[in-house]
Amino acid sequence: MQASSRRFVLLGGVACLLPFRALAAEQLHIGGRHGSIDFAIGDSKVFRTTGSFKDWQGTVLVDDGDAARSTVAVKVNTGSIEMLDPQQTAMLKDVDFFDVAKFPDMTYRSKRIERIGDGTLKVEGEVTLRGITRPMALDVAVTDRRPDASAGARYARFRASGSLKRSEFGMVKYVEVVGDTVDISIRTDAWR
Repeated sequence: MQASSRRFVLLGGVACLLPFRALAAEQLHIGGRHGSIDFAIGDSKVFRTTGSFKDWQGTVLVDDGDAARSTVAVKVNTGSIEMLDPQQTAMLKDVDFFDVAKFPDMTYRSKRIERIGDGTLKVEGEVTLRGITRPMALDVAVTDRRPDASAGARYARFRASGSLKRSEFGMVKYVEVVGDTVDISIRTDAWR
């Protein structure tokens, strides 16, 4: 065997011993058709109010080899907010709260993703609401993962939770009565 051929075989053998790493991250789709964004506000069980956003979509870029290279981006139609009481829904769409006429979208973009355990992640990102951007962390659990799912099929289920202070986004009306902390819960399937 010639020296160049031996070198090629040797390099090929060494390459096979190196840890496998996916060449590209995979983009998945999430949204209101396959999931929910729910919220609750109130410092006690007696005065706790809940609602949800019905129209939202996003992408999750998954890098299995390096979670830190993964990303999340979500866009929420603020006008799709829905409460049990239609009067509350109308009030939250008004200028004192989401001001949907002026700010029709709310966005979330990850800045850092860290694998905490098997199927759990910590996502540090920024939420932009009413033209104001603030940091927001999410605790994420990934279940029912199907890496071999075909295009257009469900890849995994995601559950995420976090919280924010509504006063940081200029929504201060009734803070002393209802509370300031808004707890967020996201459940969604991710699709190829």
